[in-house]
Amino acid sequence: MRATINRLSIILALAAVLLAGTPALAQDGEPDRSLSGAVNIIAPDIYMTEAGAAEEIRIIAPTGFEPGEILRTDEFGVALVTWFFDGTETVLDAGSELTLNTFSGTSPADFELDMELSRGHLVAGLGAMDDLEANRSMVVHTPAYTVRVLRGQFEIDLDHNGEPLLVVTEGRVEVAVGDEDPVTVDANEYLVGAPGEPETLSDDGVTPNLNGVCTVTADTNLNVRQAASEESRRLGGVSEGQVMWVRAATEGRLWLQVYYQTDPNDITAHNFGWIYGPAGTLDEAACGEIMRAPLDAQLYGGPGISLGTDEEGETEPTDAAAEEPAG
Repeated sequence: MRATINRLSIILALAAVLLAGTPALAQDGEPDRSLSGAVNIIAPDIYMTEAGAAEEIRIIAPTGFEPGEILRTDEFGVALVTWFFDGTETVLDAGSELTLNTFSGTSPADFELDMELSRGHLVAGLGAMDDLEANRSMVVHTPAYTVRVLRGQFEIDLDHNGEPLLVVTEGRVEVAVGDEDPVTVDANEYLVGAPGEPETLSDDGVTPNLNGVCTVTADTNLNVRQAASEESRRLGGVSEGQVMWVRAATEGRLWLQVYYQTDPNDITAHNFGWIYGPAGTLDEAACGEIMRAPLDAQLYGGPGISLGTDEEGETEPTDAAAEEPAG
């Protein structure tokens, strides 16, 4: 009964955010967890097996994600899980399966999150890169190894040319097999296959060293923007002929999100940017189905949801994407 009440609370809170654009705020000074573990449908179809259940159900509306439950996407489905308002998020790509083992704690600065990716492709990140004193734990188990996130953003593709691929775009993670000493993988590094010496993702901050990933070649000089919009903040530009790694796309591939190293002081760019899709040529042989980007997610340059304080000291929603980088 308690799990049902918690799930209903999450559904109602998420629905309120989707309709009104503002989060439900905690009362009486309690930590805000109204969206913790909330699953949003980016592209159907998504399925969930509840803890102890024999059969899965198709998700047709935003719902909660409880420990012991399994989230699965079909060949086209994409799910966004919002753990906290600060950009602590997980995206489950098509053809993936994720089990939530543990989720405990009451704030973005103090929680334990343990997941198991049994197949497919996952993108995840911790918010508040500068909060190094926070007691946060995000762990992802895979059939190949276990990833412990220290800070920042990363992604795992369990079937990259028949081997697992781990890419760290921001921050740092530790990778280990069983009780072996962990291997550290830093921003702009990747691993293919078993843990070993990580390789550099890009020597110039744009051109990928990875093989077998989706790439696009610029047909002309292009602006790189923070979000998928001509009105979005310009991060920089690339020249005609530049080859870029494509991480995700909007519907119809109108906008492509590419790897693009940004200033470390830019707290909202996260080493990715968006280019206008028709102005580039995709490597169709390598691209196949590009991940459908959850545009609201901070992982993909969206505004996300954060909580600030107004002039009278009251908590209010703020648009994280509107912040300018420090310095």
